Amino acid sequence: MKIDFTDLDYVKALQSDLRTDVGKRFIEFLDEACGYDQSIFEPTDRDLCLINDGKRQVAATCHTLLKLSPEDFVRLAKQKEG
Repeated sequence: MKIDFTDLDYVKALQSDLRTDVGKRFIEFLDEACGYDQSIFEPTDRDLCLINDGKRQVAATCHTLLKLSPEDFVRLAKQKEG
């Protein structure tokens, strides 16, 4: 299945999945694996800062998906595309 954050039905289904016990554990896993609660700053390696930021954005997208209504999330996704 293709990720389509501009599809309201897709976003609603994804939010529903992430709110299950399994989905919550998956978010916890992503938070840890992606360093969501850690600084992205690496004083000696600029490239590692960029890598850390990219990883963190994965978890941040999931958190945003869960915080916003499906309609607001789709609206935001469409703004980023356009």
